Amino acid sequence: MKRREFLSAMTIAALGAATPLAFAQGTQATSKRLIVLFLRGGLDGLSAVVPVEDRWYYQARPSIALPPPGQEGGTIPLAPGFGLHPALEPLMEYWRAGSLALIPSCGLPKPLRSHPEAQKSMESAQPAELHVRDGWLARLLPLLGKEAKALTLAPNPPLIGQGKPGVENVRPTGYPPSVWRIERPSVFGAFDQIYAGNDPMSRAYRQSQIVMRNKLTEMDREISVSASGAPSVHALPTLGGQIVSFLEKNPSTKLVYAALGGLDAHFEQGSGKGKLAEAFVSLGKGLAGLAKALGPGLTDTAVLVMSEFGRSLRENEFAGTDNGHGTLFMLLGANAAGGALHGPWPGLAPDKLSDGLDLAVTVDFRDVIAQVVQSHFGLGKEALAQVLPAYMPASPLQGLFKSSAS
Repeated sequence: MKRREFLSAMTIAALGAATPLAFAQGTQATSKRLIVLFLRGGLDGLSAVVPVEDRWYYQARPSIALPPPGQEGGTIPLAPGFGLHPALEPLMEYWRAGSLALIPSCGLPKPLRSHPEAQKSMESAQPAELHVRDGWLARLLPLLGKEAKALTLAPNPPLIGQGKPGVENVRPTGYPPSVWRIERPSVFGAFDQIYAGNDPMSRAYRQSQIVMRNKLTEMDREISVSASGAPSVHALPTLGGQIVSFLEKNPSTKLVYAALGGLDAHFEQGSGKGKLAEAFVSLGKGLAGLAKALGPGLTDTAVLVMSEFGRSLRENEFAGTDNGHGTLFMLLGANAAGGALHGPWPGLAPDKLSDGLDLAVTVDFRDVIAQVVQSHFGLGKEALAQVLPAYMPASPLQGLFKSSAS
């Protein structure tokens, strides 16, 4: 047996050994299931779903913007004014089938550009300043029936599954780590030789290289922090199939959470090609493969893809993007109101940006959770108040699902 096959088999065994999982003390049984995929690092929604008719997008990203449909390397026609990144093409099958819904301007109600703090706020579904110790998935679990179970897949037990009754966590093993290493172009070696002297120009050049190297080191450290040890998104095509296998063997499991990294695109992001495109290839294949593996089970399953925040509108000096605000959420499932973009689109004009820098948030991420609780699981306002304490959607997001759960 090859090493990769051995590691994969060990992971499947670990998933199978995760029982018994946390039992819920609930009031009603349900056939509905939820799989949450948390993309740690900050998903650049503006590259995934591109506003191809917005001139501000192209002005802000002169080297990494994706061309409109019909041009070389262009996006895939999606909805009026928008195109899908070509690396996400496997998702078009579900978009056309009406089972993939996209929320292109979603996120935290206020900008919070610290990865750990933003992740904590999203997993608790509470403002970061409250410092809560339980997560919204753990609060949802007891409402799904006394036999309902849940599973989280992360290097360490994530906040989303902590609380009472608590959720069993399994550490994924054998997957590629989340890395986004920059390679110093070979051309700099020639410059190093040219400016090896002691003249003012040479000294200035060497100082600039020290500054650049320090900044890249700092960003590299941040990328590691943002992933928090989670496997790379490149693990999704394999991990998704193993999640489905686990669900088939453990039908009482109603909630699954998996953390994936590798989206923190501070440098060498690229457009149709590059590190982000490579990540999108795995994301597209992984989500499509997950849907196919679920088969008829997709009817009762909602797959929610979320990330702590998006990226800056403007590209930085390293052909990447920095931590932003609004991002893309995705909902995949047979009952999702797919084939449509949900929520208001704010546009990218300077007076519409968050802090003058980033895509604004028009859909509070908790509104999406509220739709999952009420429309997917068919729970009422009292249950919603338990899952999202002290929160009531100001302008509820409507129509994210085709019909209420039965």
